[in-house]
Amino acid sequence: MSHVLQVFQTVLAFASVVLLCVFLKYRGIIKAEHSPLFAQLLIQVALPVVIFSKLATQPIASRQLLLVVSMIVAVVVCLGVSWGAGRVLRLDRGKTGALMMASSFGSSTLIGYPLIQYAFPHNPEALVDAILISELGVGLPTFTLCVWVAMCFGEGAAAEAGRRRKILLDYFRSPIFIALAAGLLISPLHLDPGIYYLAPFFQAADMVAASITLLSCLILAIELDLRSMRHMWLVVVISAAIQMGLHPLVAGLQTDFYHFTPLQREILVLEAAMPSAILGVVFATRYRCAAQWNAALVFGNILIGLIAVPLAFWLLSR
Repeated sequence: MSHVLQVFQTVLAFASVVLLCVFLKYRGIIKAEHSPLFAQLLIQVALPVVIFSKLATQPIASRQLLLVVSMIVAVVVCLGVSWGAGRVLRLDRGKTGALMMASSFGSSTLIGYPLIQYAFPHNPEALVDAILISELGVGLPTFTLCVWVAMCFGEGAAAEAGRRRKILLDYFRSPIFIALAAGLLISPLHLDPGIYYLAPFFQAADMVAASITLLSCLILAIELDLRSMRHMWLVVVISAAIQMGLHPLVAGLQTDFYHFTPLQREILVLEAAMPSAILGVVFATRYRCAAQWNAALVFGNILIGLIAVPLAFWLLSR
């Protein structure tokens, strides 16, 4: 039970940072006009640096790629189901995109890493699997499909074919995609971040990575309107059910097919059970895809995750 309590504490700490940022907004320390700047810093600087540094130093075994495939399949299924839910609820284009982003991409890094460390202490194999699932199984879809959803469902995206081609070209020219491609190309070289001439770069990358949580929480706080959540509780519940219910279920159903070990199954399901990724709010803000709605859905997922994530961990531990 102590591990379950530690998992709860991790999720609670994450929610506390968001509430601190909300307090800063109501005190006027951060303002609405700061949001585009924070989003640009994340998308143009912090995320590309972290993506490249993580992928460039992670040698990937072919067997471990099946964990990544399983997570990507679960993400795609959740995207389809959440799109269908948006149509059934008769949501407009932007809100449908916000629902898709909040229901399909989890916070595997901000919450997932501490959770895996608590659940499997002194087990380096577990952490390596978690990193691969997070950086490739969750990170790749987040930095590709999530950005694509934000672009396509964002304000003014329902335009002519030329506009859609421009969206695609803009993505392939973006720092995120360039960092993603460069990291995957360099990964086979097995760079050692401890080498004296590489160490300063990777240490700087770790410093930049430390800013992602705070910058993301600041953006979420700016876009979040707590009063609006009482009018959209049904959509919040649907989003949480897809992200923290259907997502780990689909991931878990694939474990027998790929003959994963019990350890790999537990890590995969736990990583899939994370609440919504705050980066969805960053992309929604950048591409004007119902950012306030997205923020409310993400914060609702985090609150529900206070119970859902420890429950998933407890069920697995039994």
